Amino acid sequence: MARNEYEEYEYLDHDNLYTYRDSPVLVNKLNITDYETSRNKEYELASSNLVKLGFKPIKVTTINEVLKIHEAIFGDMYTWAGQLRKVNISKEGNAFMPLQSFDTGIEYLNSLIVDFYNRANSRSEIAKSLAEILDNLNYMHPFREGNGRTQREVIRSLAIEKGYYADVDIATDDEIYNLYMEGTVFGDVAKLTKLFDIILEEK
Repeated sequence: MARNEYEEYEYLDHDNLYTYRDSPVLVNKLNITDYETSRNKEYELASSNLVKLGFKPIKVTTINEVLKIHEAIFGDMYTWAGQLRKVNISKEGNAFMPLQSFDTGIEYLNSLIVDFYNRANSRSEIAKSLAEILDNLNYMHPFREGNGRTQREVIRSLAIEKGYYADVDIATDDEIYNLYMEGTVFGDVAKLTKLFDIILEEK
């Protein structure tokens, strides 16, 4: 199966809040200004921290733990890790949640997480609930960078609380990659539900 291709993200960051001036490189703690070097170092550090979370996941009950997960993954690289973004973002011409809607988005996401714990008990209910959480978390896109890796760890942690593994393998599985990308980029909850129906495994 071939992988679908998607456009790059677009950022409204005229004041260089996150990047070095006249550069696409994100300002980082190591002061790496070369694009490829910075991306490789971020990948290295984030991958190492995700392995640590694999052994000791952060239990997610509200958006606060989503922020903590982002900080745990990217805190070695960025000073703003674990902080809500301050720029607007779009992809494929579709805008993510505007900054002025964050309060409402946080309240709704928190309610979905509560519903997940209280109402999602069967495998199908868990799959549907995880799809709704992922869809809304992705639309909110809380962070300037690292949203995908953070949301996949959030989903993995939530599934564990219900006795399931939910590892979204977008690195090697093309079908999973396409379902995940189509579901998140275009807000297709049905695709995301299908994704979890495929990958959910009992512990």
